[in-house]
Amino acid sequence: MKKLLFLFVFISLLEAAPRTQIHMGTLINVQVDDENLSDAVFELFRNLDNRLSTYKSDSEISRLSTKGDLLVDPTTTEVLKRSLEISALTEGAFDVTIGVLTHGLYGFGTAEHIPSSNEIAKKLPKVNYKRLLLKGNHAHLESNTTIDLGGIAKGYAVDLSLALLERHGIKKGVIAASGDIGCLGECVIDIQDPFHQQGKIATVSSTLSRFAISTSGNYERYIKNKKNNHLIDPRTGKSEQKYASITLIDSTDNTRLDALATAVSVMEETKAIKLLDSLKIGYILIYNDGRIIKSMLSEGITLK
Repeated sequence: MKKLLFLFVFISLLEAAPRTQIHMGTLINVQVDDENLSDAVFELFRNLDNRLSTYKSDSEISRLSTKGDLLVDPTTTEVLKRSLEISALTEGAFDVTIGVLTHGLYGFGTAEHIPSSNEIAKKLPKVNYKRLLLKGNHAHLESNTTIDLGGIAKGYAVDLSLALLERHGIKKGVIAASGDIGCLGECVIDIQDPFHQQGKIATVSSTLSRFAISTSGNYERYIKNKKNNHLIDPRTGKSEQKYASITLIDSTDNTRLDALATAVSVMEETKAIKLLDSLKIGYILIYNDGRIIKSMLSEGITLK
C-alpha cells in the first residue's frame, strides 16, 4: 500500500542537500555527495515502478495479473520471491495477492470505494499467496488474482539503491521512500507523531555502517476516515484497527522491514511481538489509544 507522505524527518551527517523526486506514487528523497549517483537512484526507482506498479497497465506485474503466466525480469522475480517468503513467515498476514481487494475493490488511489461485507466475501477466496508460483523467472498466477507490491516494493527499491551506492564506494548516504528509509553511515531519524502532523514521538540514532527503518501508519491514507485505512488484512479484507503507526528498525534489509511493517499491523499482538523478537528486529508500536510499546534495540542503535 502506498505511503504518500514522509513519515519521518531524517537528519544525516552529510553536507549534501537532499534531492527529491516523485516515484512509486510518493516522494523519494536522496542524500549523497554525488549528484550523478542521486540521478542514478531516481532512475532505478523509475525503472522499478515501471515493472512493479499495479497502477500501470503495461507493467510486468499488471501483465502478470492479466495473463496469469509471464517470463519476468530477474529483479521482479526477486521481489516476488521475497514476498512469498515473508507471506509464509507471517502465515499470510502479508500477502501480495491482496490486489484484488486494495486495487480492485477498495480502489486506493483510483476510484476509491468502501466495500460491503458481501463484496469482500466474494473477493477473499482470490487472496492467497499460494496462488502465485515461481519457477526460475517464470511466474504463474491463478485466474482472477491480482498482485499488489505496495507493501514491499519501496523497501526493495531502497535496498537496491543502497547497493548501487556501495558499488560506487559510497559510505555515507540516505535513501528515503516515504516511510522506508535506509542509511549508509551515521544518521539520526525523527519519527513522526501519528496524532500530530508536525510533531515527533521519538528519535532513532545509528552509528552503524548500514541502517534500515520502516513505518506503516493508518493516518496518511484512508477512505473518508481512518477506520477505512489502506492497511488491509488479507485474511478478512478489512482495515486494521489497532495501530496508529508501526516502526520497525534493523541494521539491514529494508525489503523485509517494509513487508513486516505491513504484516504486523494486522497480526495478533502477542504473535507479532514474538516474531519480531525472534528476528531481533526493533519496534515502536503506537496504538490508536496512545499506548506505546518499544523493544530493545541492537548495539549501535539508540532510541530517545
